[in-house]
Amino acid sequence: MMGGNKLEKIIDWLKGVLTGDKPFARKLRILRYVACVIILFTMFCDSYWNLLAYIDLPCAPLLEEKLRDTLHSSGMGVFIAWVVYSALFYNLYRIIGEKQWMNLSYIGILADFIFTVYFVVYALNIGIEYANGLQVHVKVEAILAVIYLTYCALVTSYRSHQINYERNKKIDYTNYCDSEGKPIPVDAKVFYKGKEYKVVKYKGVYRLLPREERIISSTLIALENAASDVEGKLLVQK
Repeated sequence: MMGGNKLEKIIDWLKGVLTGDKPFARKLRILRYVACVIILFTMFCDSYWNLLAYIDLPCAPLLEEKLRDTLHSSGMGVFIAWVVYSALFYNLYRIIGEKQWMNLSYIGILADFIFTVYFVVYALNIGIEYANGLQVHVKVEAILAVIYLTYCALVTSYRSHQINYERNKKIDYTNYCDSEGKPIPVDAKVFYKGKEYKVVKYKGVYRLLPREERIISSTLIALENAASDVEGKLLVQK
């Protein structure tokens, strides 16, 4: 009964996480964490200490043999495909531009969802096989799970330090204010005549670089002219 209560608490926690207001991509990442934990738990039980013998958990029936064989034979290939896809897709904006990349983000989320569902089913199948007394070989999967969890921990730590750095770093301002009298920081994003720009410096002059452009030149609108244009309503993005 104790094991059943713990399982119910885990399921309730997962339901709360997956049905909350977190971004969908984060929910998928949590599901991949769960898949990694299942694999590592199975590896620990199989190699060191069978904790399942002390936990009263319901044993799920085995999946169909053809499906299990398909999962075993395709696991490594799907993982490699996911790594290659992730590396290519999340760097695609450098080639096609951020705006076009954002238009393809829904395709990226769909692909990420499909890969994540596969990984969860793959991990659950390993756990079910072990619970039903079948021999499992998950050393490679366990190593990949550790690498993935370590990578995610490092990325999270880096982003956390980056956010703290951005919050605490000294802000340099230009010598101009927007239409509301607010000082305009260097590299700020602003709106001018209803269009978004980024404040850049070219040959000692602050200019407005359109969001979709990458080339900085002297032909860009000077920030001084935009700030003095009352009708243009220059505003710093909040």
